[in-house]
Amino acid sequence: MYLVTFRLDPGDYDAEFHELNDAIQTAAEETEGYRGKRTWQAPESGEVLVVYYWESLDALELFGADEDHKQAKRRWTEWYDAYEVTVTEVVESYGSGFGDDADPPS
Repeated sequence: MYLVTFRLDPGDYDAEFHELNDAIQTAAEETEGYRGKRTWQAPESGEVLVVYYWESLDALELFGADEDHKQAKRRWTEWYDAYEVTVTEVVESYGSGFGDDADPPS
């Protein structure tokens, strides 16, 4: 499994952002190998972490070729004050789980 962590300092979101963001999420969900996502926000700073789960690097690369995703990457300065992306390969995962939608997805 691969995790893609999107760390961001949100700026101003407009209607165009929300439309594009929804299209990107739909594209992710329709990509074979997409396993889900989790989102956290730090109340004191407003910083946001979004972690996307992918079955394989091939699945992630397929999603990366999506045109809406490419457009959003080009336009990031319109909506974020800063961002970084970290791609991590999971070599082991264990624990008791968290109910029916255990995290990470298995």
